[in-house]
Amino acid sequence: MNSRELTKYSFWWSEIRLVIAAIALLIGGVPPVYLIVPTSLFGITTLLLKLAWIISGLVVIYLLYRWHDTGQKLFGHKDHNDTIAFLVLAVSGLNLGFAGVFGKNIGLGITTNHIILILVAVLYLYAAWRLWSHANSHKGIIF
Repeated sequence: MNSRELTKYSFWWSEIRLVIAAIALLIGGVPPVYLIVPTSLFGITTLLLKLAWIISGLVVIYLLYRWHDTGQKLFGHKDHNDTIAFLVLAVSGLNLGFAGVFGKNIGLGITTNHIILILVAVLYLYAAWRLWSHANSHKGIIF
């Protein structure tokens, strides 16, 4: 796998993860997978979820490295709103990576106020939409 493919897959992993995180926030901070998996499988589900969170953290570290390495440009240019959307994606991914390694979600540790969770979910969805639409308009070239 070359760096362009790794960047593409890392970006799309993070995009999907951001949408799933938004859904989790909308339902009160519970990973949506727990609503569809039988309770008898929670042990394996928890293990896989932690692994996915760790991967999310590693993927975001890679994306941040590539972003920094390319002069902090997204989609071939510097755009303040794209940068904010990307940093929302990055902070969310780092938080989940931290949760996967240390078992503590910093974001949910700050507040469980449902109104704030809804606002953050909307921010996540906006960031995901903005990044998705710009990635598609630039033929998948992220950096």
